[in-house]
Amino acid sequence: MVTPTKAIKVVLLSVIVFSTLNISAQAATFQTYVIDTYGGDTLLPAVRQQLNNNRDGGTVTTYQDKLVLHTTAANYQAVQQLLTQIDGQPQALTVAVRVGNNSSVQGNIEQGQVIISNRGIQGSGIIHQSNSQQQTNNLYQVQTLSGSAASISTGTLYALNQTYDVNRYTNYKSPSVQIVIQQQVLLPTTQGITVTPRLLPTGQVEVTLSQVEEKLARSYSTSQKNSNHAIQGQRLDTTIIIPRGQWVTIGQISQSSQNQRASDGSNRAIDSTKNTPIWIMVQ
Repeated sequence: MVTPTKAIKVVLLSVIVFSTLNISAQAATFQTYVIDTYGGDTLLPAVRQQLNNNRDGGTVTTYQDKLVLHTTAANYQAVQQLLTQIDGQPQALTVAVRVGNNSSVQGNIEQGQVIISNRGIQGSGIIHQSNSQQQTNNLYQVQTLSGSAASISTGTLYALNQTYDVNRYTNYKSPSVQIVIQQQVLLPTTQGITVTPRLLPTGQVEVTLSQVEEKLARSYSTSQKNSNHAIQGQRLDTTIIIPRGQWVTIGQISQSSQNQRASDGSNRAIDSTKNTPIWIMVQ
């Protein structure tokens, strides 16, 4: 037989349990939040750590540089507070490239206009020419944002290479030219390489070099009329850390040629190779 006292205790216990479950359910209510950011994918590790440190946790992904969170309102507020500390507008940077041995080229590059809109940028590359007593120095510069890629085509690198001397001897064969970046010979692409600078808290610049692989130029055999349509695969993806505002070599343009007659009049083949360094600077 259930006494009135026991009945009251059961009712009170039921109310307490129901209230506790109701509060827990409200606290653990998950919603989807979308946050505009500058950093995009680079923010994922820090945001995931923030969510994992909280009781209810949550998930985060990116879509077009936006963070998509599925978490509680409290965790969303914590992430927002974190982003105010780590996600700022990226700084405009100028990437300069030159080809040649003259180290006296000064690194004074004018910072141009860069329109910033949540990782959207507008900028253009310009080739500058300056004459010196010894040679002509060609300088290519392109403006981008910290963390955003700038493209440098193979045609630009060839255009910057003005150091090859035209041979005056007979039976001269056209030079074989190769672009070497970080000790890797690039395939004859029509796109070139991308340079992604990222300004570090130390003041140095982390530079990621990768090859654009969308289009590969078809190679033609010298002994056959038919072209060789074989597709070659390649992946250039390397990262270096360089001082800001200083020239650093990232590779070279290697030119090989052959002459059938030497300067003394003898008829013999003479092979020659000329390596011209490729320099980069970010400021």
